[in-house]
Amino acid sequence: MANDRGFYEQLWGEFRSPWVTQLAIHRESRRPLLKLLSGLLPEPLPARALEVGCGTAMESCLLAAMHPGLGAFACDLSENALHVACANGQALGIELRAFAGDLTALPFADASFDLVFSQGVLEHFTDPAPAMREQLRVLRPGGALVVDVPQKFNVYTLRKHQAMRNGCWAWGWETEYSAAELRAWAPRYGLEVAGAVGYQHGRFVDRLLVHPHRTLRRLLARAKGLAWPNGYRPGLIARQWESLWDAVDERLGPYLAINVAVAFRKPAALLVPPA
Repeated sequence: MANDRGFYEQLWGEFRSPWVTQLAIHRESRRPLLKLLSGLLPEPLPARALEVGCGTAMESCLLAAMHPGLGAFACDLSENALHVACANGQALGIELRAFAGDLTALPFADASFDLVFSQGVLEHFTDPAPAMREQLRVLRPGGALVVDVPQKFNVYTLRKHQAMRNGCWAWGWETEYSAAELRAWAPRYGLEVAGAVGYQHGRFVDRLLVHPHRTLRRLLARAKGLAWPNGYRPGLIARQWESLWDAVDERLGPYLAINVAVAFRKPAALLVPPA
């Protein structure tokens, strides 16, 4: 299955997930990633953040909603993906600036952004080096780059490769990385490691252990004939329980969770990405 523009145009052209469902899923399962991204923003704002291979761009929208003064930019190979991203931005009242472009030739000037990040993108490159160098080109000295990919050591990896062999993996060809493999990119590209998190542990753990209160709300909403518990905000005890799991994801998540995100800092003295 080829990862080309036509493949992704078809994938995103058939994307039908309701906005409220996307919002609830990203607020729930991507919370550790959003906390990592938030902590990397310069103070004080304003600042500019770019999400590459943005897909729904829900992380960009939520990050901008959390941080007024953040300029949110999104780029994707697929025009259909950008339609989804812009619709999400409008639904959240976010001014999302969306651009079509290849990750190896981004349509931005050098040193344009304080934060550049991707979620589920670089695993689709057999050689991620050109994409990494291009992200560093548009990143300002002192800025942060976050790479979020599938984490190698879990059952999800085995299931994914079985599905790929059977030709029924919906997201095209992809690989995976360990936290150690990603951290080893730092000296290769002249970067400094600035943090790491993991998130998502599979349906059973996530629904019954990490987010039991959210699972209960979904069951109650379904019993009332509602598609999703729109507008739900966890109470004090639920937030404390999620904070406990956030601490676990910061320490053990990069080695055990389904997804791993490693943050890098571009040194202020590094003006040109290494060849």
